[in-house]
Amino acid sequence: MTETKDAKRQEIKERIEAAQARNEERGGNNLMERVSEKAVEAKDGFTSFAKEHPVATVAGGLAIGVLISAMFKNSPTRRAGRAAGAKAAGLAALGSEIAVALAQQVMEASAEAKQAGAERLEDLSDSLGDTARRVKREASYRAGGASDTARATARDVGKTLARTIRRR
Repeated sequence: MTETKDAKRQEIKERIEAAQARNEERGGNNLMERVSEKAVEAKDGFTSFAKEHPVATVAGGLAIGVLISAMFKNSPTRRAGRAAGAKAAGLAALGSEIAVALAQQVMEASAEAKQAGAERLEDLSDSLGDTARRVKREASYRAGGASDTARATARDVGKTLARTIRRR
């Protein structure tokens, strides 16, 4: 049994030595060296971003500064924020009053348009009714005229037939 334990120990030692050898072949980077390399990469990335986007970098810096300043109770940023909030609330109230006045004007205009449309529809209805009555009268007159003509023609045809029959 001790031989089995010794063999396992020896195998584990060999694995550890092989892993250490692989790490040394990879460059032997330890944790501190890797962290240092990542920090340099991050600095280079930030520097290139700042060169490409200077306005965004300054705006971001200001925003971070304002946020940090706002964390303190009596900071000028907090006082300015309160003043700006009060002004914004006043402007919002003014804007809402303007919106309400505009909405009232729109509603009044739509009511006037509705009334004008109703009056126009009533006028159109009256005009259509008058036209329909006129067409009816004219059709009745023409139908009466056609009826009279048909009666007269029938009478004349009857007379002509009667005369023709009597002559024969």
